[in-house]
Amino acid sequence: MAFIDYCDRNRILLMVFPPHSTHTLQPLDVVLFKPLSQAYTQRLTTYLHEAQELISIARGDFFGLFWDAWVSVFSRETLISKAFETTGIWPKDPNVVLKRFTRTPERSPSSSRLSPSDWLQMERLVRAAVKDTRQDEAKKLSLTLHQVSVQNQLLQHENRGLHKALQHQKKYKKKGKALDLQQRQEYHGGAIFWSPRKVREARAREKVRADDEMEEKLQKARRKESREAAKVQRQIELEDRRAERERLKVVREKEKAEKQAERERQKQQRNAEKAIQLS
Repeated sequence: MAFIDYCDRNRILLMVFPPHSTHTLQPLDVVLFKPLSQAYTQRLTTYLHEAQELISIARGDFFGLFWDAWVSVFSRETLISKAFETTGIWPKDPNVVLKRFTRTPERSPSSSRLSPSDWLQMERLVRAAVKDTRQDEAKKLSLTLHQVSVQNQLLQHENRGLHKALQHQKKYKKKGKALDLQQRQEYHGGAIFWSPRKVREARAREKVRADDEMEEKLQKARRKESREAAKVQRQIELEDRRAERERLKVVREKEKAEKQAERERQKQQRNAEKAIQLS
């Protein structure tokens, strides 16, 4: 919320994009950094291709390749204004972005088309189309088709293995939780334009959240205080019961001692009476 307040104080219009969408919605990423990355990759690939991959990239080679890519991308004067237009921010046009994700339906393949992995059917087709299969051209065509079929099967096998490995890796990825600053009743695709009205609403929600958090802390403090008071009360009761047990123990011991003394006195008295009678 502090960042939103900063933008509001400095008259900065804030936009929040959905996760993993800056490459499509962020003006600098779309018009500047993505073309820069592509241009640098192209020059690096060309450099390695011309060198037949016999030499490695040294530290001194980086700036030359990067500078050529930088000049080719950042030399246009209308680059900044085009960045906002390409991402549909100004003039506002969501279709500029949406049409990139519109997929044209693919034509269904013809039923007569053969799969590259179906080697036997392609071999029969070659024999049916070529009159003399003993010619060198026919043999080369058959061998080429066989190599293409084998390579296709190997690539499919590798692709399936990589796909399984990727699915296995995704199981252990932990998804982050995005900061929830918008009302849940609003439907959107994840992108938010923080207008002054939305900033005020966000502040109100933040105040409610802070009040709820403070109330919860107060309730926890009250519950803790109640538990401490109950603990002290139980301790006092335990001490009272212990003191009462000690008092009763002393009384019992005193009564026991008095009874023992009385028995001794009576015994001595009987002995004295017997002595008088005998004398």
